[in-house]
Amino acid sequence: MTRHFRLLSFWLLLFAGLAATPAHAQVPKVGDFYEDAVDIGFKVKMPKDWEFTPPQPTEGNVIGKYSPTYNKYINLTPDEILWLEAYLVKFDRRKPAGEDKITTDDEGNIEIEIADRDFSDPDLKTWIDKNMRGRGFRVEEEKNLKVNKVEATEYLYVGQTGDVDFYVYAMLYKLEENLEVAVVFNGPADKKKWRKYESVFAKMAKSFKPVEIEQVELSGARDGDTAVRSQKRAALEGECAKNPGWELYETQNYFVITDNDDREFIKELLDRLEAIRAVYEEIYPWEKADRLRAVAAQARKEKEDKEKEEGGEEGEPDIDVRIKQDGRTTSAVSSRELSRCSVVRIFKNQAQYHEYGGPGGSAGYWASFHEELVIYDDKAGGGRRDTWAVLNHEAFHQYIFYLYGSLAPHSWYNEGTGDFFSGYEYKHKKFVLKPFDWRVQTIKGALKEDTPEKRTYVPLKELVRYSQAEYYGNNKYKLHGGYNYAQGWSFIYFLRTGAEKASGWNSAWNGILDTYFETLASTEDLDKAVDLAFAGVDWDELENCWKNYVLKGL
Repeated sequence: MTRHFRLLSFWLLLFAGLAATPAHAQVPKVGDFYEDAVDIGFKVKMPKDWEFTPPQPTEGNVIGKYSPTYNKYINLTPDEILWLEAYLVKFDRRKPAGEDKITTDDEGNIEIEIADRDFSDPDLKTWIDKNMRGRGFRVEEEKNLKVNKVEATEYLYVGQTGDVDFYVYAMLYKLEENLEVAVVFNGPADKKKWRKYESVFAKMAKSFKPVEIEQVELSGARDGDTAVRSQKRAALEGECAKNPGWELYETQNYFVITDNDDREFIKELLDRLEAIRAVYEEIYPWEKADRLRAVAAQARKEKEDKEKEEGGEEGEPDIDVRIKQDGRTTSAVSSRELSRCSVVRIFKNQAQYHEYGGPGGSAGYWASFHEELVIYDDKAGGGRRDTWAVLNHEAFHQYIFYLYGSLAPHSWYNEGTGDFFSGYEYKHKKFVLKPFDWRVQTIKGALKEDTPEKRTYVPLKELVRYSQAEYYGNNKYKLHGGYNYAQGWSFIYFLRTGAEKASGWNSAWNGILDTYFETLASTEDLDKAVDLAFAGVDWDELENCWKNYVLKGL
């Protein structure tokens, strides 16, 4: 699968406020048991009042991560800090690495079965070197012992942050020949301070006990379920069973997993997801997508046939090639069916979102390689209005992925359309289109301040061909992403609403957006999409009308 990573960038958050600086952490206390009675079969106590963060879907080692809820770090020196963290990790070699299989039936049809890939680290030292904050880790102490009849090894590693030493305490439990589990903690290397940390870490590590594996009580298939939806539900229920505090909710088209216990918030989120999807489907209907995909497939086939003819190759009979992975084949599961199993993971706060891997400066992202949309409840930060704006933007990228695959429009279209949906306001269980207030003042200010000597917006004829790098700030005008996001949103809003509201609107512009997207979807040619969409356009006329609409009509 082509890796595609969409996130709501720093520029979207520029005016949304900054999170408070974390306070200094205290020595942890022994907390409750983490228990896995689903997969491996063990329990161990972890730090009290620290937040649990689950692993990402493709993570091969991490079972879970714990971090202080509020006070995140300690000062090692006046200039160096250490972010405290605790991990549960596994080294599971019970299942041998599979091999890809290719089979051919009597008619020549081919099925390629892709085996599961193991991206995990093979041992504790390798994992620490690659995943713990710091560098230069070396074993200071090593001791073999038994913990509740389980063979174990206790380690003390020394690492560095800057030029300052710190310690990593770990206990590795040997459950089977091919199965090990470890707890990993970090703390200060100062001998006096370390004694307090080490005492707590050792108590938790020595609380480890094996437990019996229990069968997860699955809710089972629902009326109208497809096989793939039932499988997805079962997988997510199994995940939630291993992750303390996490629950699964679902709607007709979405699975939502969260550790947020605010039921009213979750209910509103579920309602909003279905309501904004109805808007997506109205503007981007599945029937049109089916037709455009068929056109694109035919164009690819004709191109391949032509290349074969020019190369003097003999024509080959058509064969059916099916790729099988995760128990399903490409021919058996439609993209529309997969879209009805869309996963949304929502964290209860910003700190957890970043612990999970949310990029710095972002408020949410869609990752096609994990097939999940990830956001957080911003109640304590910019407010839930920001949460809803991010949800509408990123859910659009998720919807389009299932609709058209890894299609990548120009950023003015892609991000501008995401922001177009962010402007929708939810009233009486339905969405109503409004200007996206995060962008309005930015683009108005840019248009007012623009001079020939200092450009504060990009000429439209250049913007529509901008690469992602240029859109994000690497451009000759030195305009950062905040300005370009605002301009992209305003241009999309103008093209979608200007026919009825903009003074001086030219009816020749009515089909620009449809022509652009349909051309791109059917040809996969970015330049051709722009050429056809803006063919015959008077750029000065278009730009002047757009500017007047933004300054006087928004």
